[in-house]
Formats: sequence, structure tokens, C-alpha cells
Amino acid sequence: MKAMWLGLAMLGAGLTSAAPAFAQDDEMVVVTGSMIQSDEEYTSAFGAIPYISIKVPADFVIFTVDLESATKSITERDKELENSFKQLAQRVSRSQGVTLEVGQPGRSSAVETTAAKEGIENRGERSAIPLVLKFAVKPEEKFPAVRARAEAFIVSIEVRGRTEATAGDQQYIGVNDPAKHREDLMRKIAADIRLLTDIFTPQGQPAPGISLTGLANRVKSRPVGALELEMYVPYDVVLGPPGPPRR
Repeated sequence: MKAMWLGLAMLGAGLTSAAPAFAQDDEMVVVTGSMIQSDEEYTSAFGAIPYISIKVPADFVIFTVDLESATKSITERDKELENSFKQLAQRVSRSQGVTLEVGQPGRSSAVETTAAKEGIENRGERSAIPLVLKFAVKPEEKFPAVRARAEAFIVSIEVRGRTEATAGDQQYIGVNDPAKHREDLMRKIAADIRLLTDIFTPQGQPAPGISLTGLANRVKSRPVGALELEMYVPYDVVLGPPGPPRR
């Protein structure tokens, strides 16, 4: 994977106005990067990471593919692309652990809601349909195995006419339904708050008042390994005057 960090809003940049309206799935987190940045580098680019976080395995790896045709006739190009897309969609429907979407990572649309012709981009002498292929990570599977499996799948894509299937040079990892990790994260934060309370409470004195802000934020993530993400919620802790006596 390339050493590249992009916000979800940026991942869809470059789509032409002819493309259909794509919707970001709020229940999916997608990030990319192979050379893991230090906390300082990440903080400089994206803001501070709280001390408390959890690490979770990636649920999937995304590979991008362009179905592209250079046939001179635009009408023929479109037919070739539509037929190639239809055949690929049928194959994916029969393949366990593989999902196909139209568009770019972070700005993609399910096959069921997008007609092939809606995804065609006119690129001058060529036309193409940008695709997202999501491969589920199997238990105990390492990234090289996922990549080998995905590359074998992409190489074997059958096309029509002068259509070619070209894989992108970036891969993306992500988790499905990041909210499922929220309870675990909140429990770790609560345990840390109890630790802070114990540390900053002098013997025989009332505990300091502690306020937390930001816990209503969405769970965020960043890659910390080839198939591992660190998940966190940006929050602040403020210790104030002593609170009411403990009972």
C-alpha cells in the first residue's frame, strides 16, 4: 500500500460531473497507508490522538479497478463497458467475501442502485467505469494473502471488446460498522477516568471534579498495521475543583 493519507471527503475527488451521485456509507471507515506515520506526524496532519484508544483488525481490504475501453466509437465503448460490467457483477454475486461498488473509495455506490451507464466516465479517447472491489479478510489471514487473492481475481476478470481491467496502485483497509467497537472504547475511557480520579485524589480529600467533552463524536480510525486500525473518539478531560464527598 502506498504511504498516503486521505480524508473520506477527499477520496472522491476527481469524479466527473457525468458520474452519478455517490453517498458515503456512515457505517464504514476507510483509510489507507503502508508506511505508518508516527503519532507526531499524524497529529500534525489530522489533530491530536487521545491517549485512550483500541486496536482492531481490519474487516476488509479495498482494491480499485478501472474497466476502460479505447474503442473509437463512444457508443461502442459504452456497450463494451456495460457488458463487461454486467459480467463482472454476475461473477461477484457468485463469489463469497467479495463486494463490488461503482465509484471511488469513500464515494461509491452499490451495484444494486447504480446502472453501468451511470458510472461511465468519458476520458477523451477512452471511457471507463471506476470500481471498488472489497475483499473480506479471512480469520488469521495476512495482508500478502489478501492481496494475492485479490490480484488473482482481478487478473481473471473477463471483458468485452477492447475493454481492459486495470487495478489501481493503492489499497484501503477498513472496518464495517465502527459503532460496534464503541462500547469497548467507552469502557477503556471510563477505566482511565477512574485511574485519574484515584491518582489525583489526596488521601482523605474529596475527589476532583472531572468533566469530559467530545464523547458524542463518531469513532475515528487510522491504520497502525497492514491489517490493523487504531480506533478512538476525540475527547478532552478537565480536572476541576473537588467534587462532592464520596459516599
